[in-house]
Amino acid sequence: MLVQIGHRHSRRDHADDPISVQDVFFRIGGPWVGRARTSLVVESDHTLIDNVWAWRGDHGNGIGWTANTAGTGVIVNGDDVTAYGLFVEHYQRYQTIWNGERGRTIFYQSELPYDPPSQAAWTSPTGRGWASYKVGDRVREHEAWGLGVYSYFNQGVDIRCDRAIEAPRRPGVRFHDMVTVFLDGSGGIEKTVNEVGTPVVGSYGTSPVISYP
Repeated sequence: MLVQIGHRHSRRDHADDPISVQDVFFRIGGPWVGRARTSLVVESDHTLIDNVWAWRGDHGNGIGWTANTAGTGVIVNGDDVTAYGLFVEHYQRYQTIWNGERGRTIFYQSELPYDPPSQAAWTSPTGRGWASYKVGDRVREHEAWGLGVYSYFNQGVDIRCDRAIEAPRRPGVRFHDMVTVFLDGSGGIEKTVNEVGTPVVGSYGTSPVISYP
Protein backbone atom coordinates (compact mmCIF):
# COMPACT_ATOMS: atom_id res chain seq x y z
CA MET A 1 0.00 0.00 0.00
CA LEU A 2 1.13 3.56 -0.59
CA VAL A 3 -0.52 5.32 2.38
CA GLN A 4 -1.89 3.76 5.56
CA ILE A 5 -3.80 5.76 8.17
CA GLY A 6 -3.51 4.11 11.59
CA HIS A 7 -2.56 0.59 12.55
CA ARG A 8 -4.44 -2.54 11.64
CA HIS A 9 -7.19 -3.34 14.17
CA SER A 10 -6.73 0.08 15.76
CA ARG A 11 -9.74 1.04 17.87
CA ARG A 12 -8.61 4.31 19.47
CA ASP A 13 -11.42 6.89 19.64
CA HIS A 14 -10.64 9.95 17.52
CA ALA A 15 -14.13 11.48 17.62
CA ASP A 16 -13.00 14.66 19.42
CA ASP A 17 -9.88 15.13 17.27
CA PRO A 18 -10.27 13.23 13.98
CA ILE A 19 -7.46 12.52 11.56
CA SER A 20 -8.00 14.37 8.28
CA VAL A 21 -6.69 13.30 4.86
CA GLN A 22 -7.07 16.23 2.47
CA ASP A 23 -6.25 16.85 -1.20
CA VAL A 24 -4.23 13.66 -1.73
CA PHE A 25 -3.57 12.38 -5.26
CA PHE A 26 -2.33 8.90 -6.22
CA ARG A 27 -1.28 7.84 -9.70
CA ILE A 28 -0.17 4.32 -10.63
CA GLY A 29 1.69 4.45 -13.94
CA GLY A 30 1.73 7.17 -16.58
CA PRO A 31 5.08 8.92 -16.37
CA TRP A 32 6.62 5.40 -16.20
CA VAL A 33 5.59 1.90 -15.11
CA GLY A 34 4.23 1.88 -11.57
CA ARG A 35 2.60 -0.83 -9.48
CA ALA A 36 0.86 -0.99 -6.11
CA ARG A 37 -1.61 -3.42 -4.63
CA THR A 38 -3.59 -0.69 -2.82
CA SER A 39 -3.22 3.09 -2.80
CA LEU A 40 -4.90 4.16 0.46
CA VAL A 41 -5.90 2.09 3.50
CA VAL A 42 -7.75 3.78 6.37
CA GLU A 43 -7.59 1.85 9.65
CA SER A 44 -8.27 4.67 12.14
CA ASP A 45 -11.79 5.35 13.37
CA HIS A 46 -13.40 8.76 12.76
CA THR A 47 -11.04 9.66 9.88
CA LEU A 48 -12.15 12.42 7.50
CA ILE A 49 -11.33 11.91 3.82
CA ASP A 50 -11.58 15.24 1.96
CA ASN A 51 -10.90 15.31 -1.79
CA VAL A 52 -8.86 12.19 -2.50
CA TRP A 53 -8.20 11.02 -6.07
CA ALA A 54 -6.81 7.50 -6.44
CA TRP A 55 -6.02 6.77 -10.08
CA ARG A 56 -4.50 3.85 -11.92
CA GLY A 57 -3.21 5.62 -15.01
CA ASP A 58 -5.04 5.13 -18.29
CA HIS A 59 -2.65 7.04 -20.57
CA GLY A 60 1.03 7.96 -20.77
CA ASN A 61 4.05 5.68 -20.42
CA GLY A 62 4.04 2.30 -18.74
CA ILE A 63 0.31 1.76 -19.24
CA GLY A 64 -1.20 -1.70 -19.80
CA TRP A 65 -3.19 -4.43 -18.10
CA THR A 66 -0.05 -6.32 -17.11
CA ALA A 67 2.17 -3.24 -16.79
CA ASN A 68 0.75 -0.73 -14.27
CA THR A 69 -1.00 -3.29 -12.10
CA ALA A 70 -3.07 -2.10 -9.14
CA GLY A 71 -5.84 -4.02 -7.40
CA THR A 72 -7.84 -1.58 -5.27
CA GLY A 73 -7.70 2.17 -4.83
CA VAL A 74 -9.16 2.75 -1.36
CA ILE A 75 -9.92 0.38 1.52
CA VAL A 76 -11.66 1.69 4.64
CA ASN A 77 -11.48 -0.58 7.69
CA GLY A 78 -12.01 2.06 10.39
CA ASP A 79 -15.43 2.82 11.87
CA ASP A 80 -17.21 6.19 11.63
CA VAL A 81 -15.13 7.32 8.65
CA THR A 82 -16.56 10.05 6.40
CA ALA A 83 -15.47 10.83 2.84
CA TYR A 84 -16.22 14.19 1.19
CA GLY A 85 -15.32 13.93 -2.49
CA LEU A 86 -13.80 10.52 -3.23
CA PHE A 87 -12.54 9.79 -6.74
CA VAL A 88 -11.27 6.27 -7.53
CA GLU A 89 -10.57 5.17 -11.09
CA HIS A 90 -9.33 2.35 -13.32
CA TYR A 91 -8.13 -0.13 -10.67
CA GLN A 92 -8.28 -3.77 -11.69
CA ARG A 93 -10.55 -5.10 -8.94
CA TYR A 94 -12.87 -3.23 -6.58
CA GLN A 95 -12.17 0.48 -6.81
CA THR A 96 -13.28 1.06 -3.20
CA ILE A 97 -13.89 -1.42 -0.38
CA TRP A 98 -15.62 -0.14 2.77
CA ASN A 99 -15.46 -2.56 5.70
CA GLY A 100 -15.93 -0.14 8.59
CA GLU A 101 -19.21 0.51 10.37
CA ARG A 102 -21.22 3.73 10.06
CA GLY A 103 -19.21 4.95 7.10
CA ARG A 104 -20.48 7.88 5.06
CA THR A 105 -19.59 9.06 1.58
CA ILE A 106 -20.75 12.38 0.18
CA PHE A 107 -19.96 12.45 -3.56
CA TYR A 108 -18.19 9.55 -5.21
CA GLN A 109 -16.93 9.47 -8.80
CA SER A 110 -15.42 6.42 -10.47
CA GLU A 111 -14.50 5.09 -13.87
CA LEU A 112 -14.04 1.35 -14.21
CA PRO A 113 -10.80 0.15 -15.86
CA TYR A 114 -10.66 0.83 -19.57
CA ASP A 115 -8.44 -2.08 -20.47
CA PRO A 116 -9.62 -5.54 -19.33
CA PRO A 117 -8.45 -7.78 -22.17
CA SER A 118 -11.25 -10.32 -21.67
CA GLN A 119 -14.19 -11.07 -19.38
CA ALA A 120 -12.25 -13.98 -17.93
CA ALA A 121 -9.50 -11.58 -16.88
CA TRP A 122 -12.02 -9.31 -15.16
CA THR A 123 -14.44 -11.49 -13.21
CA SER A 124 -15.01 -11.21 -9.46
CA PRO A 125 -16.21 -13.84 -6.95
CA THR A 126 -19.74 -12.45 -7.32
CA GLY A 127 -20.08 -12.25 -11.09
CA ARG A 128 -18.90 -10.53 -14.24
CA GLY A 129 -16.60 -7.63 -13.54
CA TRP A 130 -15.84 -5.99 -10.21
CA ALA A 131 -18.18 -3.46 -8.62
CA SER A 132 -16.68 -0.02 -8.16
CA TYR A 133 -18.03 0.61 -4.65
CA LYS A 134 -18.07 -2.45 -2.42
CA VAL A 135 -19.53 -2.38 1.09
CA GLY A 136 -18.28 -5.35 3.11
CA ASP A 137 -20.65 -8.26 3.61
CA ARG A 138 -20.62 -7.90 7.42
CA VAL A 139 -21.33 -4.17 7.54
CA ARG A 140 -24.53 -3.28 9.38
CA GLU A 141 -24.65 0.49 8.82
CA HIS A 142 -23.41 2.58 5.90
CA GLU A 143 -24.78 5.56 3.98
CA ALA A 144 -23.70 7.32 0.79
CA TRP A 145 -24.99 10.21 -1.32
CA GLY A 146 -24.23 11.15 -4.93
CA LEU A 147 -22.38 8.27 -6.57
CA GLY A 148 -21.47 8.07 -10.25
CA VAL A 149 -19.82 5.05 -11.92
CA TYR A 150 -18.82 5.11 -15.60
CA SER A 151 -17.72 2.53 -18.18
CA TYR A 152 -15.48 2.86 -21.22
CA PHE A 153 -14.08 -0.55 -22.14
CA ASN A 154 -11.78 0.34 -25.02
CA GLN A 155 -10.21 -2.99 -26.05
CA GLY A 156 -12.93 -3.86 -28.56
CA VAL A 157 -14.18 -6.71 -26.34
CA ASP A 158 -17.69 -7.07 -24.90
CA ILE A 159 -16.91 -6.57 -21.19
CA ARG A 160 -19.74 -6.52 -18.65
CA CYS A 161 -19.91 -5.29 -15.09
CA ASP A 162 -22.86 -6.93 -13.35
CA ARG A 163 -23.27 -4.09 -10.82
CA ALA A 164 -21.58 -0.77 -10.14
CA ILE A 165 -22.30 -0.79 -6.39
CA GLU A 166 -22.35 -3.96 -4.31
CA ALA A 167 -23.58 -3.90 -0.73
CA PRO A 168 -25.37 -6.02 1.89
CA ARG A 169 -29.16 -5.90 1.64
CA ARG A 170 -29.88 -4.47 5.10
CA PRO A 171 -32.04 -1.53 6.25
CA GLY A 172 -28.98 0.15 7.76
CA VAL A 173 -27.08 0.20 4.44
CA ARG A 174 -28.53 3.07 2.39
CA PHE A 175 -27.68 4.89 -0.83
CA HIS A 176 -29.07 8.10 -2.33
CA ASP A 177 -28.81 9.52 -5.85
CA MET A 178 -26.69 7.07 -7.82
CA VAL A 179 -26.06 6.88 -11.54
CA THR A 180 -24.25 4.58 -13.94
CA VAL A 181 -23.11 5.88 -17.32
CA PHE A 182 -21.96 4.22 -20.55
CA LEU A 183 -19.48 6.69 -22.00
CA ASP A 184 -18.15 4.82 -25.04
CA GLY A 185 -16.47 1.60 -26.11
CA SER A 186 -17.85 -1.92 -25.77
CA GLY A 187 -19.95 -3.78 -23.20
CA GLY A 188 -21.15 -1.79 -20.19
CA ILE A 189 -22.78 -1.96 -16.75
CA GLU A 190 -25.83 -4.14 -16.14
CA LYS A 191 -27.16 -2.79 -12.80
CA THR A 192 -26.58 0.32 -10.71
CA VAL A 193 -26.72 -1.11 -7.17
CA ASN A 194 -27.07 -4.84 -6.48
CA GLU A 195 -29.99 -5.89 -8.70
CA VAL A 196 -31.53 -2.43 -9.11
CA GLY A 197 -31.14 -0.23 -12.19
CA THR A 198 -31.27 -0.63 -15.94
CA PRO A 199 -28.46 -1.77 -18.25
CA VAL A 200 -26.22 0.86 -19.84
CA VAL A 201 -24.65 -1.28 -22.52
CA GLY A 202 -23.50 -0.72 -26.09
CA SER A 203 -24.35 2.96 -26.53
CA TYR A 204 -24.41 6.12 -24.47
CA GLY A 205 -26.94 5.96 -21.65
CA THR A 206 -27.49 6.51 -17.95
CA SER A 207 -29.25 4.58 -15.19
CA PRO A 208 -30.18 6.81 -12.24
CA VAL A 209 -31.44 5.32 -8.97
CA ILE A 210 -32.80 7.80 -6.43
CA SER A 211 -32.60 5.64 -3.31
CA TYR A 212 -31.73 2.14 -2.18
CA PRO A 213 -33.22 0.10 -0.64
